[in-house]
Amino acid sequence: MSAYPTYFHLLADVHRRLRPTRYLEIGVNEGHSLGLVGPETRIIGVDPEPRVTDLDHPNWTVVPTTSEDFFESHDVEGLLGGMVDLAFVDGLHHFEVALADVLAIERHAHPGTVVLLHDVVPISAETSTRERTTTVWSGDVWKAVVLLKRHRPDLTVTTLDVEPTGMAVITGFGDRTGPADMAEGNTPDENMPDGNMVASDDQWVEAAVSGIMGATHADLVAMGPGALNIVGCSAEVVSACLAQAQAPTQGPPAGRA
Repeated sequence: MSAYPTYFHLLADVHRRLRPTRYLEIGVNEGHSLGLVGPETRIIGVDPEPRVTDLDHPNWTVVPTTSEDFFESHDVEGLLGGMVDLAFVDGLHHFEVALADVLAIERHAHPGTVVLLHDVVPISAETSTRERTTTVWSGDVWKAVVLLKRHRPDLTVTTLDVEPTGMAVITGFGDRTGPADMAEGNTPDENMPDGNMVASDDQWVEAAVSGIMGATHADLVAMGPGALNIVGCSAEVVSACLAQAQAPTQGPPAGRA
């Protein structure tokens, strides 16, 4: 039996292990995952239509807006009381929105920050469409992982195989290399619609998003297992992922064949 029957159990364990001082959650819905947060943690939740009515926690705020507006119009670190220690991105299941959320969080991250990105392992073509037609729906968030792994080799992105639709653990913030270092050794991937463009800061985003927008679940299958580098979600693997926040130069756990 898996150590983590679902992503919810994984998220609970990450909170237990890290005990973050400041926690940011994008996409809170009814606030069930906010209930996992320890009393010592300051919580900021963001959702355009939150359904949280009450939370048994001494220090929480839910901002009723989109993530784009939140990062553009609000004092993120002022609300949190400092930089982000742990973030959980589970908002709109469109990859360009999820990617923008991760990159926006990075502006408020320190080398020990951990970002969890939900819904990155689609279970079928039907559940990975941009429009929701199924009960379990991951959208095309998997594309955000592909783009981060291709264009941000300075980050460590590990995709955990946890039910129902996976979780990516992203660490290595505050350890960015220059554009020349990032580009060294990178070659275009014929399986990717956008080639392999690496640029400084976030100049790569617009072209990369446009290039992969039309990719489908069939394209992901054609890319092979290395596209997401999915690993089993054991307690040992989770420990290794979280340790990357303190040791970002170490490689990620090996992916499954």
